[in-house]
Amino acid sequence: MTVTQPTADDATLAIAELLREEEIGAVAVLDEDGFPSVAMMHFAGDGLRAYLHTFTYTRKYASILRDGRVSYTVAHMPSDGFDGRTQARHVQVTGRATFLQEPDEIEHVLQLSHEQFDWLKDSDMYENFRRAGVRLRQVFFRVDPIHGVWQDNRVRMMFRTKVRFSDDGKRVTELTPYPMTGPSVPSIAGAES
Repeated sequence: MTVTQPTADDATLAIAELLREEEIGAVAVLDEDGFPSVAMMHFAGDGLRAYLHTFTYTRKYASILRDGRVSYTVAHMPSDGFDGRTQARHVQVTGRATFLQEPDEIEHVLQLSHEQFDWLKDSDMYENFRRAGVRLRQVFFRVDPIHGVWQDNRVRMMFRTKVRFSDDGKRVTELTPYPMTGPSVPSIAGAES
């Protein structure tokens, strides 16, 4: 049986689709002691770029100011659980976070957020971004992807590959096989008493 391998273009489309369709993911920053600190966040996807919102009084904000290296994961977990496992997929991305300063990019993210988050249609949570002269305690940041892992059971069960992104973060440029080996776990049947 011939197994068709996805291309870098296939990965670009699948990851962009996942970022556009899935709202919640986890983002990890490096805390003041250099340890990962993880938070669940809302993600607005624009191609392979992820946009997130936080407040200036959070540890996350201070951590990104100190060190913009971040990682995140976003997943599609079918609502029918195990029975839907052939549709499960996720991406793990390592990238660089940048706080948005330009009004045009902030407006773009506001539009993306309103398109992607149904709950935002009845909320004025982001309206301060549009008010002139308001000192904001809210900020958006963009994660420009560098590399990661893409897992997609729609390709085949347990399919995963390492991905490398273009310098501008707009496409996947390289797929590298994900090693499915590691330290072996001793069998209980072979253990001596």
